[in-house]
Amino acid sequence: MQHSNLVNGINKTLITNPTALINITCSKIYSSLSINVTVHVIFITGIILAVCGNLALIISISHFKQLHTPSNVLILSMAFADLIIGIFNMPVHLLITTEVCWYKSTLLCFSFCFTTVTLTNVSVYHLLLLAGDRYYAVCYPLFYSMKVTMKVIWTLVATVWSLSIFYGFVTMCIYTCLATARCTSKYGVNVMFVYLLFELFSTLLMPFLIIFGLYAKIFVVARKHAKAIQNVEAQGESGEKARIKGFQKTQHKAAKTISVIISVFISSCLPVYLYYLLSSFVDFVFSKETYKFLYELSFFNSAFNPMIYGFFYPWFWNAFKIIVTCKIFWPGSSTSNLFPIH
Repeated sequence: MQHSNLVNGINKTLITNPTALINITCSKIYSSLSINVTVHVIFITGIILAVCGNLALIISISHFKQLHTPSNVLILSMAFADLIIGIFNMPVHLLITTEVCWYKSTLLCFSFCFTTVTLTNVSVYHLLLLAGDRYYAVCYPLFYSMKVTMKVIWTLVATVWSLSIFYGFVTMCIYTCLATARCTSKYGVNVMFVYLLFELFSTLLMPFLIIFGLYAKIFVVARKHAKAIQNVEAQGESGEKARIKGFQKTQHKAAKTISVIISVFISSCLPVYLYYLLSSFVDFVFSKETYKFLYELSFFNSAFNPMIYGFFYPWFWNAFKIIVTCKIFWPGSSTSNLFPIH
């Protein structure tokens, strides 16, 4: 989703030297009118998709009782983080990218950088929790309802948000210290590079290595389930066998959906991480336009997620239709059946 490494580019100057704000924000990166119009159209479209899509997700999961499941609680929490990105971070970054002499508030700069750091970690570790949820659902279906309860999930969600907020404050303090001192220690070590390497490992590599390990196990088990389902179909289905078959198919589809979301997240965010890691070691690796494009791409992950859910989950479209047609205000709408009857 979005990356704390932005602070390396703007936070060092903006927080430690507020008088430099005008000099930084008065340099317009896209001087061409046609490019500015294009950037505005693309970004405003992304903002609308991020806000409306994630708001629809939040309302759907909160309102409809059929959607009150542990995995949907994680999706709800991620949608809330993406909604903040769409409401606050994307508009602010649009102003940073295209407008001239608008930036007057150090507090706004701090808020932008802090929410970027915090929400990145929230998204990454929610993806890790979703992978763990799918792991238990597919590999241990008989114990899933006992191990993965609503109480456990809400506790994990609260823990992730609390630790991410704490990490955000710590990161801002570290970057401020690095910005006021030389980034090379007395032993010739590039402190900024070491810190960015640690951040890359803790907020991207380590969580996604765990996620890949979980999904490797999930798809091995899924293949075994597929063979078992074929044997059941060949022998004829009893009521219990048909129920198990339907449950397994549902869990496999959910696992595939989460894997797509993880893939989109990595595709959107990894380039920016690598860019900042390289730029901390070698100056001017890419042009400013390249940096802006990569960073804007990372924000659009917040707009992609609702579209992925809408593509893979019929319940999202059914809930969206009820919301748009205002049937959500009808008595008993919270108990509506959102799942298609086969």
